[in-house]
Amino acid sequence: MSAARVGLSAALLPVLLAGPAAAAPPAPPPAASQTAVTETIDETTVGDLDGVRVPMGNMTTGAYTLPDGTEKTGPICSLALPGGPVFVGVGSVVTVGGARWEVTAVDKTPGELGSVTLTRR
Repeated sequence: MSAARVGLSAALLPVLLAGPAAAAPPAPPPAASQTAVTETIDETTVGDLDGVRVPMGNMTTGAYTLPDGTEKTGPICSLALPGGPVFVGVGSVVTVGGARWEVTAVDKTPGELGSVTLTRR
């Protein structure tokens, strides 16, 4: 064995003998409530919001309610939530499986299927 290899082996020996206890423990993953999750549901398909199946129906332009109670008009879509169907638009918030989901985008091109994007908050 060359002198360089012996020196390297001797330098690594204490590290190898110390084992995993000498290394800093990995940081725990963030809690699910701290992790932003974004889901996009295409028109006429079924999305998955934290394991809850949420069908998205048709899209149109109409009125919807924001979390502060104000009404807004714009692109909307229908979501078939476990508690019943609701029309949502950008800024709407729905609760699914105990989590709050904010509608961050409603995209619709005339003549094509659209989509809704929700972010868990």
